[in-house]
Amino acid sequence: MALSPESIPMRWPAGPLDIARRKNEKGFTADTAEVLRKWLDPATLAVIQGTPINCLVVSWASGLPEDAEQQQVLKPLIENGQKAGIDFVGLIEGNANRPAAIATAQAAGLIAVAMDGDTPAKAGILVIPRNGHTQMRGTASSPVLGVSDGVWPGIPQERMPAGGPTNLPWVDSNAAVLLIASALAPDKNVWIEFDSPTGPQPPESYMLAVADPASYGARWVISLDDAVRADLTAKKQPAVDTWNKVTGTVAFFEQHKEARKYQPAGLLAVVSNFAGPNWFPGDEAVNLLPRLREPYRVIARQRALGASFEGLKAIYYVDQEPPEPQLRQKLVDFAKAGGTLFVTSKWPKPEGTPIPAEPYLLFTLRALDKGRLAVCKEDHPNTYDTVADIQNIISHRNDMLRLYNAASMNFFYETSAQGGKGVIHLLNYSRRPASDGPLIFAKNPHRVARLVSPELTSPIALQWAPQEAGGAELTLPKISVYGAVELES
Repeated sequence: MALSPESIPMRWPAGPLDIARRKNEKGFTADTAEVLRKWLDPATLAVIQGTPINCLVVSWASGLPEDAEQQQVLKPLIENGQKAGIDFVGLIEGNANRPAAIATAQAAGLIAVAMDGDTPAKAGILVIPRNGHTQMRGTASSPVLGVSDGVWPGIPQERMPAGGPTNLPWVDSNAAVLLIASALAPDKNVWIEFDSPTGPQPPESYMLAVADPASYGARWVISLDDAVRADLTAKKQPAVDTWNKVTGTVAFFEQHKEARKYQPAGLLAVVSNFAGPNWFPGDEAVNLLPRLREPYRVIARQRALGASFEGLKAIYYVDQEPPEPQLRQKLVDFAKAGGTLFVTSKWPKPEGTPIPAEPYLLFTLRALDKGRLAVCKEDHPNTYDTVADIQNIISHRNDMLRLYNAASMNFFYETSAQGGKGVIHLLNYSRRPASDGPLIFAKNPHRVARLVSPELTSPIALQWAPQEAGGAELTLPKISVYGAVELES
C-alpha cells in the first residue's frame, strides 16, 4: 500500500493516549474525555461517510504508559475504517520509543507514521516528516511534507482594529510557510496542522481554515474543536452546519484541483535558502508582500540554478552570505539583461557603476548593462521597509494586477505553464464581505474570466471593463471567505 497523492487528512483524536496527553489542560472536562472515548467507536466513522476525507491521523505513541493501550483499542476503528477505504496515519511524538512504535504501526496496517526530526532511512513503513516551519525537511523520501505549527487563519482579535505596517488590517495566514515549503520541496504534497482558537468558531472560520492552505496547493489536516466533535456525533446544530461547510469547501477545492498544477506568477522573485539566520528575513518578506499587493514567486536558493527567471523584472536575493559562484553569475546576468537584482549589504564587490537614487531609499543603485544592481545600505534593515522600497523601485507602473475595495483580503495569482489559463485566489480574512465587492485591475487581461466559490451554486461570468490608460478592470460580487477568478485566453 502507498499513500495516495489524493489523500485528504483529518485529525482523529480518540482514546486513552489523547486523554492522558490533555487531562492537565485548562478547560479539559469529563465530557471532553467522554468524547475522546466515544470517537474510538467505529460507528463514529459515519461522520466522514460521503465526504472527501479519506485519511485519518491518530495518536499512536508519545512515550506515555498509555501508548500500548492506545494501540490496542484503536484496532477496531482501524479495521473498520480500512474496510471502508480509509487510510490511517499514526502520530509518534514526544519521548516515544520510535523503532517500537514504527514496528507496531506497520503490524497494525497503518499506511504511514508521522514524526518530527529526521526520518529513519529504513523503517519498513512510510515516515512523514512533521516539523515546525523553521525545521521543514524537504529532502525526506516521503511524498508528504508535514508542517506541525500552522496558524489559524483570520484577523487576530487582539490586533483589531489596528493595522499592520502596511496600513491594512494584519492577517494571520499560512501563505508564506506554504510557498516556502513548495519551493523547498516542489515534488511533495504539503500537509499543515493547526487547531482552532479557544471558544466556538463560526462555520465561515472553518471554511477559511480549509481555503487558506488549499489556495497555496496544500492541505489542512482538518481539526475540529471538542464542542463540534461532541455535537457532531449527536447530530446537533450548529455543529452539523459547520461540518457541512468544512466538507463542502474541501470538495470545492477537489473539483478545482487543476490549479494545483499552476505556478505562482509575478514580476518579483524572492530567492533564499530559508535556513538559519536567513529564515526570518526570507519568511517575513514572503509574508509581507501579499499585504503590499505585490504578486511574487518564491525560489529556493538550492534550486535557483535550474529555475527559470523568464517573465521576472526583479529578484530579491535575501541571504546574508553570497551565492555560489554559478548562481551569482546567473543573477548578475539576469540584471545585465534588463532586470533589477536586490541584494543585502553583505554582497561582496558589487558589480556595475553607481547611479543616482532617491536618498530616502534603503538601496543604492548601480547600472549593470541594461539593468540594475540594488545594494541595501543597512546590515539589518526593517523587512517591511525593505520590501516596500523594492516595490517602489520596481514601480507600480509595472503592476500586473491590482486589488481594490478589499482591505481584509489577500490575493494569489497563478498561471498554467503556457500562461493560457490562470487563477486569482481571493481570501477574505475578516470572513465578512465589504460594503462593495472587490475590484481587480489587470494590465494584460485574459479573454475569459469567471468567479467560482464554495459560496456560489454555479460560476459567475465576469466582464472586463477596458481602461483608457490601458488594461482592464473586473468588478466582483461580495465575497465572505473565498472566491477564485478563473482565467482563460
